[in-house]
Amino acid sequence: MWLSISLFTLGAIIVAVQQFQYWHKYGKGTEKWVLLGWVIVAWTIGILFIAGMRFPIPVRPLFPAWK
Repeated sequence: MWLSISLFTLGAIIVAVQQFQYWHKYGKGTEKWVLLGWVIVAWTIGILFIAGMRFPIPVRPLFPAWK
């Protein structure tokens, strides 16, 4: 698990730095910060899934009258 988390983090950092530099060179200042925010959100969700997070499974129908 730690190897997966480390490799995922390393990949996310490499992509974030490359894109951050690109937007710094060719874009507006706010675009790089928005991108960095989305990378952080995606990294957090990825780490949660690697760590074993599961979606809740309903035990009964949410809307029983719908068939």
